[in-house]
Formats: sequence, C-alpha cells, structure tokens
Amino acid sequence: METALWIDENSHREIDLEQAASRAELSPFHFLRLFSGVARRHPASVLVRSRLRHAARLLADDDRPITAVAYDVGFAISSNFVRTFHRAAGVSPRKFRAAHEEAARFPERLALH
Repeated sequence: METALWIDENSHREIDLEQAASRAELSPFHFLRLFSGVARRHPASVLVRSRLRHAARLLADDDRPITAVAYDVGFAISSNFVRTFHRAAGVSPRKFRAAHEEAARFPERLALH
C-alpha cells in the first residue's frame, strides 16, 4: 500500500490521520477502515513500528545519544521512546546498543584467539 510506504518514509515527522487520509484521497473514516483492513494494523501502529525500526538502525550504527535518536525518529518525549522500545524489543535502547556493539566485536575476538 502506497500510504504505508509514505508513512515509513515520513515517520520521523508528525503524521496524523487526516494527513494520511488526505494523501490517500479518502476521508479519515474510510482511510482508517481501508488501511486497517489491508495492513491488518492501525496506521498509528504502523507509524510507531516504523519509528522503532529506524531507531534500531540508528542505535546499532550510530553513537549519538539515545535521546537524540528518539527525537530524530519522531518521538517527542524520550521516556516514551525508551518505554515503547523496551516493550517492542524486550530490552532498553541502551542494552540493545550494548548488545550490538558486543556482537560487532565478536569477529575481532575470534581473530585474537
């Protein structure tokens, strides 16, 4: 669905139901019904999942502070980001980053032994 791709591309911005519906040239009511039927998720859920995917990439590949990552992917409140990320990933953003850094060092450790 084209609108789901648009949501993913713009997930770092503030997106509301009216904007997404307008993009799809539908009323908010019909957009919500159609989107939920096709995507099997509420548009807000798709938006949050997209933000979390982008955040995971940034946490793994970038050393910016976690608060900066939260703001960059579209979360206005960093504590909300931490709570949402933990709920989705099963670990805090800090532990996620640490685990990724440890995994990245694993090949080096093999070469030394």
